[in-house]
Amino acid sequence: MTTIPAHETTDVLAATALTVSPETARRVLAERFGLAATLEPLSGERDCNFRAATADGQRYLLKFTHPAERQAVSDFQVRALMHLATHDPALPVPRVLRDRDGDPAPPLRLDDGRVSHVRLSTFLPGTPLADRVASPRFQFRLGGWLARIDTALADFDHPVRELSMPWDLQRADDLLPQTDSLDDASRQRIRDLLQRFAKQLRPRLAVLPRQPIHNDLNGHNVLFAPTAGEANASPEHPAAIIDFGDMLFAPRVIDLAVAAAYQMKGAADPLAGALALIAGYHAHSPLDETECALLRGLIETRLAMAITVSTHRAERYPQNADYLLRNTAASRRALEHCLILPAATFQRRLSEALDSPINPPGTGE
Repeated sequence: MTTIPAHETTDVLAATALTVSPETARRVLAERFGLAATLEPLSGERDCNFRAATADGQRYLLKFTHPAERQAVSDFQVRALMHLATHDPALPVPRVLRDRDGDPAPPLRLDDGRVSHVRLSTFLPGTPLADRVASPRFQFRLGGWLARIDTALADFDHPVRELSMPWDLQRADDLLPQTDSLDDASRQRIRDLLQRFAKQLRPRLAVLPRQPIHNDLNGHNVLFAPTAGEANASPEHPAAIIDFGDMLFAPRVIDLAVAAAYQMKGAADPLAGALALIAGYHAHSPLDETECALLRGLIETRLAMAITVSTHRAERYPQNADYLLRNTAASRRALEHCLILPAATFQRRLSEALDSPINPPGTGE
């Protein structure tokens, strides 16, 4: 078992984003994977990504991992995707391609001497959900897909089982020093939530089994299939789940809480989106009493984390602020709603959603 110290994984997120020239990317693609393609740079927080399109219409994602990220971490993500391809091949997630030597993540020595690992995967069609508010049908089905991912990964193991990283909800209170970056109106409230997590929720999480989870099912990592003539309508059909770059080992309820937090975007009833997703998850993989009891607190904790990390990093890296803060306003609105919601109301609505899930025709998985 490999334990990665917290400071090493923190350094990955603190590092300047990696830059690889299109010329280098084209050469690697040709030499290592035997492909000629046009390349389009894509935004990213730390890795360098390109969309590659070949003459026959095939599209791929070419990723150069940040040299500050340990090779074991990259290997964990690659092997997990390969495991999903074997255990649930119908899941709409990226498929990893091996290079000419059979390596799914060959090393590349950069001009400055550092080593990146190159990954080529299928580029899935669809439009990022981002700030759109999906329909209950969409959210229910998405919850089922997330349950299928967690079910398929439940028996997958890897030496980085004890990976520690800033986005690990199991260590949410490690973010307390970063709350200094928050404005006066929200700083103490966020601190209280992180401290409550440490005292009340972490001991209850500790008794649950841990497994690999996606850990970042925000709207930018969910694609939908646009419907002709309905450009402004609520998306009805999820198309894919992408970006497994924040994976770690944790109780599966954390995966569900993270995903539910990012579905709280409806102006009239933010909780409805989270409950539809939770119901879809539960319909595929039933939640137990302990998991249900933890959900609200974990959702609030994740929202507090999202606000804290994004604000702190945007202060440190103002040149990347737009990317870092892209989910922050929605997280603030969702947290405000959670904090004024009576506990009895939440439990009643959760029970109703689990007992009578939103399951329109064609959404069952």
